[in-house]
Amino acid sequence: MRIHYFYKKDYRKGFYDLTIVAWLEEKTISRQGDARLSFKELERLDIFISKSPDFQAHRINHSFGKNSCIGHSAYTCKKLVEDMGKWGLKPIDRRNYERFRKVALALYYEQSLIDFSSFKGKQTYTIRTIIGD
Repeated sequence: MRIHYFYKKDYRKGFYDLTIVAWLEEKTISRQGDARLSFKELERLDIFISKSPDFQAHRINHSFGKNSCIGHSAYTCKKLVEDMGKWGLKPIDRRNYERFRKVALALYYEQSLIDFSSFKGKQTYTIRTIIGD
C-alpha cells in the first residue's frame, strides 16, 4: 500500500487558502479477475483564513478516517494524478504534506472565535418568516 499526497495553495492577498488530500492506494481484483488499483481518501483538509485582524473570515473542513468510504474512480496512479490536476491539486511528498497540515492547523487554532458581546445595540432590521405549504 502506498499513499499519494496532493496540495493546492491559492495565493490571495490577505488570506491563507490551502487544500491538502491524501489517498491510499490498494490493490484489488475487478469483476473480470484483473488486478487493478483502487484509491481511498484518508484525509482532506480545506482551510481559508484571513490574515487581517480587522477582517475576520475563517473556514475549515477537515475530514479523515482509517476506514473512509470515500473512494476515487481512478484505477491507475496516472489517472489519479490527472484527475487531481483537474481540480488544481499537485503531487507533494509526505514530509511537506505533514508540514502543511501542521502549519494550517496551528494557524486555525490561533484564530479567536467571534465575541458576540462586541455586537451591541438594537437590531435595526426585521425578520419575517413566511410559512407556506
